[in-house]
Amino acid sequence: MKKGINKYGIKLEDHIDYASYLKSLRRAIGNSRYKTPKGKITIRRAIDKYRQTEKGKLKALKLSQKLRKTKIGRTLHIANSVKSSAAKMNRVPKWANFKAIEQFYYNCPKGYEVDHIVPFNGENVSGLHVLNNLQYLTVSENRQKGNTWICSS
Repeated sequence: MKKGINKYGIKLEDHIDYASYLKSLRRAIGNSRYKTPKGKITIRRAIDKYRQTEKGKLKALKLSQKLRKTKIGRTLHIANSVKSSAAKMNRVPKWANFKAIEQFYYNCPKGYEVDHIVPFNGENVSGLHVLNNLQYLTVSENRQKGNTWICSS
């Protein structure tokens, strides 16, 4: 990107990084659009186009890998993937406390997995993705249990 003042009077050199430059550019533009040689494009579309390039894909991949290396990143990744699969099956009620569920996944001891007591897609029952339906099981116990539900009463 060229140094100097753009047509909105914003200098790239005055900003710490490109993200803060874009933020101030968005404020200056507001909801209007700006012209590029290929026609009118919003800033959001420009960012999306960058993410579709090889350089943009590589940067996004590096960021996601960096996040997944941390325990919090792994926990959020697992919790969000379970939430998305549960949402596909309409198993997340509006009253579910997802912060507590994320904390439950985060506190899972080593060698254990989070298991749903009443499975999502069991043969005779269908459980919800809520805190009181979660438990810790060892990997072998969880694989052995599968999609079954043993009624304790």
